[in-house]
Amino acid sequence: MGLTSIARIITLLVLLSSQGSSRYYVNVAVMENHPMGNEIAAWDLELQESMKEHNVGDHEHSKPTDEMIVDAGYPAETHTVITDDGYILTLHRIPHDAGGTYNRTRPVVFLQHGLLSSSADWVVTGPGKALAFLLSDQGYDVWMGNYRGNTYSNQHVNPDIDKKTYWAFSWGEMAEHDLPTMLSHMMEVTGQDTFYYIGHSMGTLTYYTACNYHHWIQNATRLMVGYGAHTAVPHITSPVFKLLAYFANNLRWISDNFGVDKFLPSNWLIQWWASEVCTVEMISQRICGNVLFLVGGYNKNEMNNTMLPYLLGHVPAGTSVRNMLHYGQSVNTGAWAGYDCGSDQLNLRRWNSTRPPTYKYDVITAPVALFWGENDWLVVPEDEAALAGKLPNLVLNQRVDEDAYTHLDFLWGMHNMEKVYGPTMELMEKY
Repeated sequence: MGLTSIARIITLLVLLSSQGSSRYYVNVAVMENHPMGNEIAAWDLELQESMKEHNVGDHEHSKPTDEMIVDAGYPAETHTVITDDGYILTLHRIPHDAGGTYNRTRPVVFLQHGLLSSSADWVVTGPGKALAFLLSDQGYDVWMGNYRGNTYSNQHVNPDIDKKTYWAFSWGEMAEHDLPTMLSHMMEVTGQDTFYYIGHSMGTLTYYTACNYHHWIQNATRLMVGYGAHTAVPHITSPVFKLLAYFANNLRWISDNFGVDKFLPSNWLIQWWASEVCTVEMISQRICGNVLFLVGGYNKNEMNNTMLPYLLGHVPAGTSVRNMLHYGQSVNTGAWAGYDCGSDQLNLRRWNSTRPPTYKYDVITAPVALFWGENDWLVVPEDEAALAGKLPNLVLNQRVDEDAYTHLDFLWGMHNMEKVYGPTMELMEKY
């Protein structure tokens, strides 16, 4: 690491630690007492070795979702849809279990990924473990969405669209345009007028937001299940979003260090985040260079180490800088609201108002079940409790029975069948 990068880290540490607020507190001593030693430059080596050891770019560890499904012995379909604002999205489907046949009476379930993720989340751990396969085995017609900007949904009907225009979206546009387009297509293809919905992380936020735009969604939902569910996240502990929140109004700094349009954090920034949160276990597993683990945390009790090369081959799956900034705004304001464009003029152009809309909870009338983790960095118990207290039709609010359970464990935890997925499927049978 060069002197410029070291100077940036030192400046950043001084800025954040001087705020006097626990929200922006940075433990400078971490840099001196880190398990890897005092040499900051060691992070360069760690990141390089991570890529070499896991071969995360090879095909074996980064197979597309549909290919993983077929390799597991299940039928796979790939569907393409176009939103009303021109984004081309990809859906993946497992229409029936391995060895089964098409049956239009099978209940339909829609799985929606979270931040920096994709449909691969629901199948990557394989049959008998991944939720999509478990649901298929139980007789469900399983659909998996992909939001704009990720690995599978990165095209637009206008081939000449400029990058700035393409990436000018956040979870608000996903809720307003992407989710209703995908759900409508699923219902049209299957002939079903109701569905189950299971979302993780941002996949819950977008569902609740979509209910503010499209009331037919909650009316068609038999049961909504949220893993790491949230709307506002003012008490977030993830260092990634603490930093985004602090610099949310400094767009030049954001563009220099996170990317101009697509979210591409610089190496020195990843290294600083890693120095703040990486444990000995995280270092030994070579995941300190992966921004998704720095966002969501790591729990050695639930991580199957042999799966790590496959997980790293699929995440992060991509999103926009604006989407990350939108989360940062939520940290700062404590509100569940549309993206603040930064000025009265820009907000008037986007929202026909000088301020973005504040979303409502009373429109979320579908039955909702929540599963939450005590050690979730993105959705801390305080913020989860605030959401649970505002939902008008909450049927379950279940703490996962493990103190160390964190945000990404909902996807890849080794004990999910007994702790989360089993209880989810039992509840689904009642609706």
